[in-house]
Amino acid sequence: MLEGANIKLSSVVSDINGMSSRAILEAIINGEEDPEILADLSQGKLKNKKEDLKRALKGLINDHLRMMLEIQLRHIDYLDEEIERLDEEIKKRMLIQFPEWEEGLQNR
Repeated sequence: MLEGANIKLSSVVSDINGMSSRAILEAIINGEEDPEILADLSQGKLKNKKEDLKRALKGLINDHLRMMLEIQLRHIDYLDEEIERLDEEIKKRMLIQFPEWEEGLQNR
């Protein structure tokens, strides 16, 4: 969807689900369009790529894109929560079957 709006974020960031990407995407959802301001949201190693980010974030953002992007991020958040819930359930069932694994599973 971002590519269709000429936003090439994935060509610059290594993790589209990382903190910097999330901050940029949320700012876009909240109405920010200025590539300079969006690039300033970068963190860590991505700060060294601000010029590349600015170029990648020049696009045609409209209300429909914002709405679709918000829906997708909410869906990702929901799936992350479900994965976490399933991981806990698996851990619980594994410990019933193999109680000696408790120490190893505690560290995950």
